[in-house]
Amino acid sequence: MNSASPDVQFSAKIMMNRPAVSLRDRLKFLWIEFKISSPSAIWLLPLLTAGGMLLLLSDNISTEPAEKLFQISIVIEIIFPLVIMFVANGLILREQEENQLDLLGTRSSLAVLYMRRLVVLLIVGTVWLCILLLIYHFFYLPLSLGMMILTSLSTTLALVGISNFVSLLLKEINAGYLIGTLWWAFCLISHRNAYVILGPRFYLFCLWFSLREDIEIENFILNKLALGGIGLVFIVVSVLLLRSRERYFL
Repeated sequence: MNSASPDVQFSAKIMMNRPAVSLRDRLKFLWIEFKISSPSAIWLLPLLTAGGMLLLLSDNISTEPAEKLFQISIVIEIIFPLVIMFVANGLILREQEENQLDLLGTRSSLAVLYMRRLVVLLIVGTVWLCILLLIYHFFYLPLSLGMMILTSLSTTLALVGISNFVSLLLKEINAGYLIGTLWWAFCLISHRNAYVILGPRFYLFCLWFSLREDIEIENFILNKLALGGIGLVFIVVSVLLLRSRERYFL
């Protein structure tokens, strides 16, 4: 019989001795969780950030601030959230479907495991996003960093929430990918119809849409808060789904 990996054994040890765990070990534990649950994100997020920096090298981009902001919106509001959604959708189900020891050896409830991994992924994703935004701010176009983070994070939460909810409800990881991608594609490809149908509060890419159509979006902040809120609601429901079929892995 195969034994659990050293990383999983270390995680189990941390979980059994929480009060005595040092900060260093806690950080190592979170890194191991990230490595186990999101192996593709280790190289995908830096690659995405590097790809976003190609804007600095392009000779075809207008010097107009509005055009530069439009290009930035494609990266942070359209591409970044989709990548995070694809990574987040496999946090639990991928290992369940493959019956991996990395999941079996955690000694954690599924709900706790899911939340811990999702929070770590969102933190790491936000760190890489901040790095990219700082580069844009100093070398491409001065930005309101807080607004840009809110713009990207709210769309990310909405896509992650709906895709995870569908995956866990149907117990099929591909169903979550499909629904999340369809919402994303509808807002991008048929953007005018999507804006009319979904309304200004639930359309995914308000910044990109306003710059593309050269219009002012009323209640932009409300749009981002609504997207973030609906994403959090779906995440909470996903946790409740996991708790309803609670099981501890020993």
